[in-house]
Amino acid sequence: MRSYPSDSPQAICRLLALTVISDGGGSPSEIAATYRLSILDYAGIEDDVFDQVVRDLTSDLPTSADGLAKVDAVIIDQCLAEITRPDLKLRLWKAMWKLAYADDRFADGEFALLHRATEAWGIEADAEGNGRIAGTEINQRVQ
Repeated sequence: MRSYPSDSPQAICRLLALTVISDGGGSPSEIAATYRLSILDYAGIEDDVFDQVVRDLTSDLPTSADGLAKVDAVIIDQCLAEITRPDLKLRLWKAMWKLAYADDRFADGEFALLHRATEAWGIEADAEGNGRIAGTEINQRVQ
């Protein structure tokens, strides 16, 4: 798995792409939703950068005998570690949740990825969909 500079557009895009494929595929509604996310504008990411990262990710990931991508905890942790800024973690976390729900279903793989991000980044979420990183003043609502 290639590595990207911390907080780079590529590191952000890879986590978005992982969210899209974490349910076993990439539904058209999730892919379309990616291009509408404010995180792309916030991070100054062009569509072609996202497209290239998706291609790179699919070539980097190991596959099972049936051709499905295999994403394990080590890969997820590597990708999560590349995001270091608290404000970016929260924005990306929010975007990942939106992507996971874009196809109106929430798969086990999506839950596993989002749970790992919540834990790794120290995000505390409440029942109203607000998230904050412990020890910071940065807060965001999921929807």
